[in-house]
Amino acid sequence: MKLKKIAMGLGCLAVSTMTMAGSYSVFPGYVAHGINTYNGSPIGDYSVVAPGVGMLNSETAILEIGALAAEGSFDSQQITPYTDRNTPLATTRSFFDFFVPGGEIDETTVNVTLDEIGTNYFGFTAPEDRVVAGNFEDSASEPSIYRAKGVNESPTVGEWEDIQGKMTVVERRNGKSIVRITIREALPNSIYTLWDVGIKNPSTETAAGYAVPLGGLPNAMITDNNGCAYKEIEMAYSPARSCEAGEASCSAYISAFYHWDAQVYGGAPAGTWSKLPTGIYAGNQMVFPTSGELLQEPVTELSKPSIHGCYPKFSRKK
Repeated sequence: MKLKKIAMGLGCLAVSTMTMAGSYSVFPGYVAHGINTYNGSPIGDYSVVAPGVGMLNSETAILEIGALAAEGSFDSQQITPYTDRNTPLATTRSFFDFFVPGGEIDETTVNVTLDEIGTNYFGFTAPEDRVVAGNFEDSASEPSIYRAKGVNESPTVGEWEDIQGKMTVVERRNGKSIVRITIREALPNSIYTLWDVGIKNPSTETAAGYAVPLGGLPNAMITDNNGCAYKEIEMAYSPARSCEAGEASCSAYISAFYHWDAQVYGGAPAGTWSKLPTGIYAGNQMVFPTSGELLQEPVTELSKPSIHGCYPKFSRKK
C-alpha cells in the first residue's frame, strides 16, 4: 500500500510517498546566488525552525556570486530580476563581510570573472599561491597546468541559472536513508561538492546552524561534458527528518556547491582559514530545501527524462 503526500509552501517542498519499507521524498532543486537567496530575496523562511540562526534568516542577502560591475568597482553587482543574464559572473565579498565584519580581504580577488581565480599548484608554499590555468586549446605539448577540454571558464549569469536538479531521500525505518541527487545543465567538466546545511536544537531559542559534508568525505562529484552529475549516498540519518522542537538536529537544505577554483577543501566549503572565503572561490549554485517555509518557486525543473541519472542524448547542450 502506498500513500502519497504533497507538502506545500509557496513553492513545493517535497512529494512524499509512504511504503511498507519506509518512505521516500522528492525535493526539487532551487537555483541560488548565495546562502538561502535568489535574486536578492530569501528562498525559504527559517524563522520558526531556526530562530536566531543569522545565516538562514539574514535581512540582507548573503551573496556568493554576483554580476560583473564596471572596472574599479568595490564589489560586483547584486543579481536581481532586472540583471542582464548575458553579464559575466563575478566574485563578491558579501559572504566575507557578513561573517568577518570589518575584516580585510584581498580586493584584487573581488569583482573579477571566474576565470581569473587561480588554483594551487605543485610547489606552492601558501594557499594564496595560485596559478591561472590556461585553456585546453592553448596548452603546450609539454606538461603544464591547463583547464580540461570543454570547461566554461567564465560563465554568464544566465548560464549559472541553467542548472536543474532533484533530490530523492529514501528513509528506512531504522533511521538511515539513501539520498540520490541529480543535477543537469550545470557547468560542464566542473567540481561540485554536496553539503548538509542544517540546524542544531531546531525550533528552540538555542537553535544553531551547521554545515557538514553530505554523506561524509569525500563529498565531491564532477559534471560530464553536458553539465550532468549523479550521486547516490547511503547515510546514517535522513536529511528529510523532522525539524520539530525536541529533535537534536535537522537539515535546512542540501547544497550543490560549485568550486570555480577547481579544488575542494575537505570538511570546509572553502579555505576560510586562509582568507579564501566562499564568494571568491566557490558558492551555492543549487539548493534542495528540506525544511522551513518556501517563499519562491523553483526557477528550473529537471528536464525529461525526470528520473535520476545522466543521459547525454537528452541534453539541450550540443
